[in-house]
Amino acid sequence: MNLSKGLTHVQKQVSPNSVTRSCSGEGCKVYLTNIPKQKVVINVEKEFDARKEIGKRSDRLLFYEHKNTFFAVPIELKGRGKGDESDVLEQLKSGLEFAATLVPNLNKIVYVPIVFTKNGIRSTNPRRQNRELKVKFQGKTLTVLRGRCGRKRNLANLLSNAGYL
Repeated sequence: MNLSKGLTHVQKQVSPNSVTRSCSGEGCKVYLTNIPKQKVVINVEKEFDARKEIGKRSDRLLFYEHKNTFFAVPIELKGRGKGDESDVLEQLKSGLEFAATLVPNLNKIVYVPIVFTKNGIRSTNPRRQNRELKVKFQGKTLTVLRGRCGRKRNLANLLSNAGYL
């Protein structure tokens, strides 16, 4: 399959061993059903290890194009236990920053941070337990999409309901 110019550019900037066909991992199943066929998925753990980079990182990065818009989707997976809110936000922010280093200078790029959990997220303030998670990036406040591990079409449903598919 021939990838678009933008997706090819992204893929060439990472180790071939970091490119994967799956967004699943960390005990969390993520379905790629109904996600555009032309996509690049990066295992960020492997890529950071290959670059000998340390620090917080998201688990996966998904890049795809839809309706002439390029999407960069850092995905954090919390399949075991509850994710800690501050850790999840740090990991997604790191994923956003890494994604921005890989994308070509495109006019229309949309960043969509996502966390998938089995048991939810442990809030730093228990009174705000189910509020939206937000992360600041490039002068914007992005809402973190939240999904459940193992649900059929979990990724496509999240992206579609948010208007990104």
